Amino acid sequence: MRHEQVKLRESFDIIDAAEIWPSAGPGTAAPLAEVEAGFHQRSTPAVPDMPVALGHLMVGVYAGLIGIFLATMARSGEAAFMIVISGLYVAMFLGVPRIFFAVEKDGSRRPGLTRFMKLGIDTHTGHMSGGSAIAQMFAVPLLLAGAVLAMGLIGLWYIR
Repeated sequence: MRHEQVKLRESFDIIDAAEIWPSAGPGTAAPLAEVEAGFHQRSTPAVPDMPVALGHLMVGVYAGLIGIFLATMARSGEAAFMIVISGLYVAMFLGVPRIFFAVEKDGSRRPGLTRFMKLGIDTHTGHMSGGSAIAQMFAVPLLLAGAVLAMGLIGLWYIR
């Protein structure tokens, strides 16, 4: 089925679930053997060739960014409130990957930072060295932190 043909009922087949799985009627459940088989399945690593240390560094960069906001721009209650809300968004932004990593089968198979720097990473577009991967990951957060620091210091200097 192609998305542009969804309006045309003749362009796709309507499938009855009972034909595929005879026990899939209303009020029926999956067979017990299939449910028990699903208990032993765990998720695969999301990014198996990225070291854990890079995740910790990313958390540090964003924590530093929120710290810079608090140190330089939290002059009123409203500003501090907005910075705290932004900090909560950052915590959610970084908390979801943390949950993903917590359900991995074996996180010890991830490479260390030195091995990552030697071997690099294979991406969809080809191989990338460790240094260039780190540069791409941290360019925006570090430049953003530097810009916020510069604006905050200029604001502290001129607004007295």
